[in-house]
Amino acid sequence: MSSHKHKIKIIGAVVVFVLLLAVVLGIYQNNKVDSKTESGKEEQADSIPKELETQKSKGCVIFLHSGGFVLEKNEYHEQFGAALGEALGYDYLVPDYPINTTYTETLSFMEQIYQETIEKYDEVILVGCSAGANLTVASMLEFGETYGMPDGVILMSPWLDTTMTNEEITCVSDFDREFYDSLVEWGSQYNGGDTESPLASPVKATTEQLAKFPKTVMVAGDKDILRFDAQEFQKNLAEAGVEVIYLTAEGKNHGEVFTEYASTYEMPEIMSEAIELVKSL
Repeated sequence: MSSHKHKIKIIGAVVVFVLLLAVVLGIYQNNKVDSKTESGKEEQADSIPKELETQKSKGCVIFLHSGGFVLEKNEYHEQFGAALGEALGYDYLVPDYPINTTYTETLSFMEQIYQETIEKYDEVILVGCSAGANLTVASMLEFGETYGMPDGVILMSPWLDTTMTNEEITCVSDFDREFYDSLVEWGSQYNGGDTESPLASPVKATTEQLAKFPKTVMVAGDKDILRFDAQEFQKNLAEAGVEVIYLTAEGKNHGEVFTEYASTYEMPEIMSEAIELVKSL
């Protein structure tokens, strides 16, 4: 295949993926977007509010956005993080983590955010969508033993194996095939050729590594080609003694729960259920 045709194929796959997740609806933000704390003051999305440096607030939710580790944070991610914070009665953070890099750089960026949030809030909930769900789990694997675990986790349409080698994955539509090809490429970039690291592919984490995880709620569509890895991860968590609840989004493809929010600005019913479940800690 010529270089020109290869570029067209990649661009086409990216466009399809972007449209499905409603990540930008045609407009990308190049700058970091500010988050609002409950006090109403504007703060940078990837830092702890300055007024909380000497005392703990009740809680904070960190939302790690989707985008295959190649698409940047946008206004819809920021607004969804704010909606999560409102639903939980917490402050919120939506980190603008590095893209187009390897998992080692991304996790290096996450360390300070993870540490500061755990230390400065009495309660912390992590929520991740797609690639963000991968980073959510990897952050707990990498930093949980050092800084402590969050109080609860929600994994939305999680992408848990960047090697894309699960034999159960079946591509039945043009979208599935282009999406799969894109994830193979993006995953290879993100794991940097390290096909066995649970920090790049959390489904490979051991029972011992998962044993200290907090209550986890998983949300995945019944048409999502990544649901098989999600189901395997659910099984692994349960075998490790972790309380895990798996919610199936009927008729939904990958990322369509987030798409539903981005198109209506109303929390999808299945996410409201997930929030209530994780609140009952």
